[in-house]
Amino acid sequence: MEGTGKLTASIAGIAGLLLLIAMPLARGQVQVGDNLQMKAGGLLTLGYQGDYGNEIQSSHGLNFGLDGTLSGSYYNPNFLSFDLTPYYNQSRANSNFQSLTGASGFTGTANLFTGSHFPGSVSYRDDYNSTGTFGLTGQPDFTTHGHGQGFGIGWSALVPGLPTLSTSYSQGSGSGTVYGTNQETGSDTKLFNVRSTYAIEGFRLNGFYDHNTLHSTYPEFLAGEQESVSDTTGHDFGFGANRNLPINGSFYVNYTRSEATTDFQGQADNTTNYTTSTETSGATFHPFQKLSLFANQSYTDNLSGYFSQNLINTGTVQTPFNFGSGSRSLTAGGGATYQFTNYLSTQAQATYYDQHYFDKSYTGTYITGTVNYSRRIFDMFSFSAGVVEQSNGQGSNSVGFIGNMNYFHRIKGWETSGSFSYAQNVQSVLVTYTSSYYNYSARLHRRFGHGLAWIASFNGSHSGLTNQPGSDNDSKSYSTSLSSRRITLTGNYTRASGNSILTNAGLVPLPPTAGVPASDLIIYGGDSYGGGLSATPLRKLTLSASYSRALSNTLSNTTNSHNNTEIFNAQMQYHLRRIGLLGGFTRFTQSISAGGVPPGTANSYFIGVSRWFDFF
Repeated sequence: MEGTGKLTASIAGIAGLLLLIAMPLARGQVQVGDNLQMKAGGLLTLGYQGDYGNEIQSSHGLNFGLDGTLSGSYYNPNFLSFDLTPYYNQSRANSNFQSLTGASGFTGTANLFTGSHFPGSVSYRDDYNSTGTFGLTGQPDFTTHGHGQGFGIGWSALVPGLPTLSTSYSQGSGSGTVYGTNQETGSDTKLFNVRSTYAIEGFRLNGFYDHNTLHSTYPEFLAGEQESVSDTTGHDFGFGANRNLPINGSFYVNYTRSEATTDFQGQADNTTNYTTSTETSGATFHPFQKLSLFANQSYTDNLSGYFSQNLINTGTVQTPFNFGSGSRSLTAGGGATYQFTNYLSTQAQATYYDQHYFDKSYTGTYITGTVNYSRRIFDMFSFSAGVVEQSNGQGSNSVGFIGNMNYFHRIKGWETSGSFSYAQNVQSVLVTYTSSYYNYSARLHRRFGHGLAWIASFNGSHSGLTNQPGSDNDSKSYSTSLSSRRITLTGNYTRASGNSILTNAGLVPLPPTAGVPASDLIIYGGDSYGGGLSATPLRKLTLSASYSRALSNTLSNTTNSHNNTEIFNAQMQYHLRRIGLLGGFTRFTQSISAGGVPPGTANSYFIGVSRWFDFF
């Protein structure tokens, strides 16, 4: 009976294959009734596929896949138009999708009253059995397997002569298991916002309101000795205005108030919250063609909330900054820019600080002067340079430097370029802290005969607080490619290290800033390398293969993990009009030492045919 079942399935598969090839094409669009018009098409695949590994259920047999599209309108495209994109069983092995597993789902959008004074839109998506990522700073992300969905709706009132009004609501959720562990990640986000603008008597006014909630689950190997959960609720509102002024000038003023509360449950349960108000204003003038003047001012009544706000909006685990009770900041400054020639300009600027943090008050000034020269010297170099003098009002004075240089030159068919920037003891948001950094890049390009070209590039960066060891972030990357009309070879290598914080999207690099408790930091470091080959030996035949590996370490307050991720993918495609012959293989391995389980593996292969159909 088992043999009979396999024979029956094989016969059905062969019949389906022949039907797929032989079916005639349908063209055009269909009209239902007097007002509904639709057009649908899709890429159908049919073939033999196998999957095996310790993270997926092993299986093999005939496989059917679809990557489709359905679009249309009702009455008039400006009245109602819609687009649906269903897909079924799409993976790296049998399609251009990047999922390791056979992902299924659909996305859909509908637009109402487009071009009218009251346009609206609705969207929905659902992704099932798909692979995703959980971010690892400076490296290829950790790979996850799970499910996600989202919904959004928006509407606007755009009546001439009246204030505009736009409002929207969206919610999304996703959950997944990190390969190489039995640990889950997840997030559930809800966001409501209102926006309005209005122009009156030369003033351009704007206002907004946002309310958001975020529920996140973090894997144990990053969060600590147990799975962690956080719930964040917050809202903010604000308004602003800007206007043109005499002497070719303009001004702006903005006010924002934000509140947020985070309940964190994990190794150490706690609740954090902040309320902060921020006001900024500024003006610019151009009394002469070559001279421009500017002035600006800002005030924040809670530095801890000010720093936390931007990070919580991206989903941090908890409020990471703490500058003490009553922290605040007032800055005011101004300066001038003068354009001597089309290539030479200079700028002078002064900024005054009055701040309170870590239970102390500070005042200070920064005076900066820069020179920019954009014309190439010796047909190769352009540069800018500046000097910063700092006094923090506590008897501490220092001199800083800012420099940038760009390079470009052709040498007998070789195209060379590069850049370098350096800063030492330049101002940060806090008057008693200065930051330093340097960035550099180089690129070499050579075209040979018969369509052959070679490119090599290098990029690097380093940043940190000048007088605070351990606050540095560092990254370097190398890449090269050799290409001809039919073959392309690529290779890359990356190294990164530094400090990060945990968010619902993974690890996010932390800019050099004081005030972060050491227990919230996760130190990361690692290397990754990879390469690829693609070839077109025949006009309609494409062969491709790629490999990548990432080796990393993460160290939190309680957990140290050594991580390894490897992905190999190979694919063949041959196209004859709308019919394609496909073959693919994917091998994936991921190990996370803190996960406490063997490395996760997933392998799949596919061989079959595809054909595009215009259904109607």
